[in-house]
Amino acid sequence: MKLKACIADVETTGLSNTTDEVIELGLVLFEFDHVSGEVYGVVDEYTGLRDPGRPIPAGATEAHGLTWDDVRGKMLDDNAVRSIFARSTMMIAHNARFDRGFIERLYPETRRLPWICSMDGVAWRNKGFPSKGLQELLRHHHIVAEAAHRALDDARNTLLLLSQRQGDGRTYLSDLLARLK
Repeated sequence: MKLKACIADVETTGLSNTTDEVIELGLVLFEFDHVSGEVYGVVDEYTGLRDPGRPIPAGATEAHGLTWDDVRGKMLDDNAVRSIFARSTMMIAHNARFDRGFIERLYPETRRLPWICSMDGVAWRNKGFPSKGLQELLRHHHIVAEAAHRALDDARNTLLLLSQRQGDGRTYLSDLLARLK
């Protein structure tokens, strides 16, 4: 049976989901087989910038490259975002503890969806990878990241990573789905 899930990523003004703000949101809605973990393809995508209402700290800009000039006056398209969430059966993020708090604050309706962390939901180190960080895992899987630490690129790359086949032929997504059962 085919289902849809949303991979989400945010770039922010800092690390606190209570005092810092989302400045970029990237979403990839994809279709998959809920039994095998086979990814069928991308159904929809969204990326948008958001004015945090204050300057972006230098340390945050250093991480993602976004400046206040980039986001000043920008707003997320809430209708497009909510359309993706409404079609999704679950949310996936690589470090869901971080992304979830920010997204749920902006879009409380995502609290109704199960959240899965692709960073902690796959036993990356047990599979021989020295790190569970996204950029390191991409490198080990020969996935070239066009723009690291930009929301849509990180969401797309997370899907590419989860689509990869392991030695036994299963996708990494199948490992995540097993955690839901």
